[in-house]
Amino acid sequence: MAEEKKSLENEIDTPDYYDNSLGSIYKMCHERGMIPWETDIIKRVIRCRSKGEFRKDLKKTKDLIDLYLLEYDGEENK
Repeated sequence: MAEEKKSLENEIDTPDYYDNSLGSIYKMCHERGMIPWETDIIKRVIRCRSKGEFRKDLKKTKDLIDLYLLEYDGEENK
């Protein structure tokens, strides 16, 4: 089974900044019960230095956090 998993990983064509050597970001977030907003924020922060667009990616993350706050505040006031 481990050999089958390794073979499958070799078939997936991902950018260099997708470092899943310690498990995927998505698996980690799922195991911690994070919702999609939180998973996307964590993903962006973890990858921002690897992608080569550090400032641009962190700005996108700030924008995403602001959207998350707006949605969270809207849900809280229902």
